[in-house]
Amino acid sequence: MADAVIGVDAEAACRRLVILFAHHLDHRRFREVAALFADDGVWHRRGESFRGPGEVLAFLEQRAATVVERHVMSTTLVEQLTDSTCTATSYVTLFRASRTGDEIPAIAGPVAVGEFHDRLRLTDDGWRFTYRTSKPVFAFGDT
Repeated sequence: MADAVIGVDAEAACRRLVILFAHHLDHRRFREVAALFADDGVWHRRGESFRGPGEVLAFLEQRAATVVERHVMSTTLVEQLTDSTCTATSYVTLFRASRTGDEIPAIAGPVAVGEFHDRLRLTDDGWRFTYRTSKPVFAFGDT
């Protein structure tokens, strides 16, 4: 079975949404992260679910200001289901450290390697997440 050809505009817009989520989250632009979710969108994270931009924002605003993260996103596969719905699967390598003062935080390596699984919908405001979850792929430590 051949892969379905999807609209270039839809694919580019959905890939951009995935990138914007990581970028805004890493730069603590929590309002912008929340705005990427549809009004009925759900972010399922570590056994908790946050529905809609308001709940996403309330959750993110609880993050410690000393935490520095970088989500390195790659290999995003977008599949268009209809003219207004897509799914996306992306790989993520996550780096995290705590900052004290103006120093550059030291890390020993990534803290996680996993996947994001997304459902996206075209709304009056553009493409938005209707569902986002992640799953770990590799555990770190002794193998």
